[in-house]
Amino acid sequence: MLLGVLFIVSAVAKLVEIDTFELYIFSYHLLPLTLSFLAARLVIVAEMLCGIGLLTNIWKRMVDTCTMAMLVVFTLFLGYSALSGRTDSCHCMGSLIELDPVKSIVKNALLIVLLLWAMKARPWNWKPRWYVWLWPVLAPFVVVFTVSAPDNWLFGAEDELYNAEEFAHAIGTGGDLEALHLDQGHHVLAFMTPGCPLCQMTDTKLTHICRRNNLDSAALIFLTPENDSTVAPLTLDTAMFLRPCYKIPTMTFALITYGQRPIVFLVEDGKVVGTCHSRNIEEKRIVEFIPQHQQ
Repeated sequence: MLLGVLFIVSAVAKLVEIDTFELYIFSYHLLPLTLSFLAARLVIVAEMLCGIGLLTNIWKRMVDTCTMAMLVVFTLFLGYSALSGRTDSCHCMGSLIELDPVKSIVKNALLIVLLLWAMKARPWNWKPRWYVWLWPVLAPFVVVFTVSAPDNWLFGAEDELYNAEEFAHAIGTGGDLEALHLDQGHHVLAFMTPGCPLCQMTDTKLTHICRRNNLDSAALIFLTPENDSTVAPLTLDTAMFLRPCYKIPTMTFALITYGQRPIVFLVEDGKVVGTCHSRNIEEKRIVEFIPQHQQ
């Protein structure tokens, strides 16, 4: 029962911090962004199912086998993570407890010992009918995908509101964005501010999309206002974002975006051919728009 509670707490903690967990999975570049959304939720569902099975003690052999297999797979993955030099939190307990891969491997080893002990316990003598155990099996799927449906299920490509005239003026001769030479080539322009969680999520998605697909990261340009009274003083050298940001006058920023942030422009030869926000960034769309990095 203790193991069951731990698995359910771990699953709920991940669900509360689902944005961070799905981006953690995506950061390994093993899965595309949309599949990372799905994989994050299936991991949570699997933990919930194991937790419910351990608590109810039904179908004991199958539950014990699946739980052990999941712990072994997670431990092997954490071993790969540690060997590759990752030291960031594995998010196995969401934000409740920050554990690096090595500490999480030790935690999993203790859980495996507890599970081996628990596997010696006798199963209950009752075998519920299918319509009794069907609901606990379906409940985790319903809860997870209802509470937090993947972004690609909820958001499609849509045009974001921006001031086209102000943007054209800013990239023209004498404009605040003239130095970026946006009138030539393909550029992904992201308007954001430090301290904004959605801005940081946008940064992470765009940066890892470029790294995973070997795209020319020079096409990514992050813009921030020079002054912003809604957040702490700008400290762009403190890893708030994954890459440097280009500061523009606060008034120009506000006029172009109408104060919206984050907002992403796909700019082709000085013309905005597409826009998106933090939730509807499509990896395929970015890959097709940004040229691959020239070796």
